[in-house]
Amino acid sequence: MSGAPPRDVRDVRVLLGMDRPAAKVLAALFCLSFTLAALANLDGVQHVWPIVLAAVLVTAAAVVIIAVPGDPLPMAYTLALTALGPVACALVLWQLPVPGWTLDSAWQIRAVTAVLVYMSVRGRAPYAFAGAALMVLTSGAWSDATGQGWGTGIRLASINLAPVLMSVFFAFSIRPVGPAVFRLREQESERAADEAMTQAVLRERDSQLTRLDLLARPLLERSATGDEFGDGCREECGLLEERLRDTLRAPVLASDEGVSRAVESARRRGARVILLDDGGLRDGPDALVSQLHSALIDALHEITAGTLTARVLPAGRATAATILSENGARVGRVELGHDGRVRTEVRHGGMREIVPQRGCGASAAPHRGTIR
Repeated sequence: MSGAPPRDVRDVRVLLGMDRPAAKVLAALFCLSFTLAALANLDGVQHVWPIVLAAVLVTAAAVVIIAVPGDPLPMAYTLALTALGPVACALVLWQLPVPGWTLDSAWQIRAVTAVLVYMSVRGRAPYAFAGAALMVLTSGAWSDATGQGWGTGIRLASINLAPVLMSVFFAFSIRPVGPAVFRLREQESERAADEAMTQAVLRERDSQLTRLDLLARPLLERSATGDEFGDGCREECGLLEERLRDTLRAPVLASDEGVSRAVESARRRGARVILLDDGGLRDGPDALVSQLHSALIDALHEITAGTLTARVLPAGRATAATILSENGARVGRVELGHDGRVRTEVRHGGMREIVPQRGCGASAAPHRGTIR
């Protein structure tokens, strides 16, 4: 069965909401905005493809920031994002007309700065600052190579150092609080799970008390009045005792009202019924448990004397449950597999009859033979 991967609650992306659909929408709008800025400032550029390539690289970097899990950001992606600043500047700046370029045509500096800010937030503050410094040096080298002097390029890129420095401050002052937040979240989840389990236990207790009250109160009240019990009343007490014992020894079987009625009817006919539950179907599929109830009810309707023992086997067995009925020389055995197959075997004296498996469309005739 497929499903969404579990969220790592210790990932800072979860803490900041970066894994949510709203964050993905904002990232898409961010990529669209700088792409439009790049396409709107193509006048006088020497070649268009380096600018388009720079826009693609920055878009990929934004996707990495949002989508790649891990805290801090994995080192391979960190190194790639650190190199993004100088690479994007080299691709764009050397295509701009000199003179004639504008601040809008240097869009990659602002876009890369946003990526470096979030890289710092994701635990790679030194690398984010290094990427910003490399971007400033690249801009200075471009302005010097085009006769504008180092100062022009440095001033152009250094303006965007402020957001990166703020993110570095955030990383070193706020991120240490993250583990405490994560621990509080885990404690809250554990507390909620404990409360849910407690409520389930209380509901089950109340249900059992209500059921016990309905079953036992009439006889207890009659006993408290001092009335003498006749044979019929003693039989009712015995049946009640056995029913209560069933709820303790075989909860999966005795919890079904149809099974309880069939068990009581068989005991009134003189049959001895023993229900046992070793826990193999405590969390089993509802369909398999219902199939077991149906098979047991059928066996109880057939028995008129002797002993019937129904047992839910422990977990890990090849067979989920067995129903054994003994009436003189006739012995019947029903086995229910975890796959829903039902195998019935009847022995009478020296003869054995195997009834075809039910649940898989078997239609072969019963096999009879002499037991050796």
